[in-house]
Amino acid sequence: MSNARQRRVLEAQLTPQQQRAAQLIVNNEWAELLNEDGKKRTMKELSEEIGIARSTLFEWKAQESFAAYVNYLTERQLDVMRSEVYVQLMRAIRGGANGIPSVKALDLYMRRYGLLTDRTVVEDSRESIETKRKTDEEIRKEIAELDDMVSGSNRG
Repeated sequence: MSNARQRRVLEAQLTPQQQRAAQLIVNNEWAELLNEDGKKRTMKELSEEIGIARSTLFEWKAQESFAAYVNYLTERQLDVMRSEVYVQLMRAIRGGANGIPSVKALDLYMRRYGLLTDRTVVEDSRESIETKRKTDEEIRKEIAELDDMVSGSNRG
């Protein structure tokens, strides 16, 4: 489903007030990174801005459709931040503050672009069914041995 269609489907399940609340919640969660002051607002402050009781905001947060919309908005925010992530990855590859390239960053870069993959080889060491087949005579012999064992245990 395209982002625009997904957004329309999710928004259709919410009132405009709930949509605004979800946007404020997501923006508040990102406040530490995006705001200069880095301060998050309380649920009371958010509910007052929306014009609802704090308890209503908590009720909305527990609703599946509201949570799905919050998750959708969070994913979009992450998409916006992708370029910053790549910049930080390249800094780590180039050595960052200490000048020593990060092996983990190199590994992540290589995996991201399919230049390095894990390879697992599984070998079956069991005998094939063909080599396990027994002759009729071998089967008769095993049955006789089992009969002897069972008869012997009945005597004891």
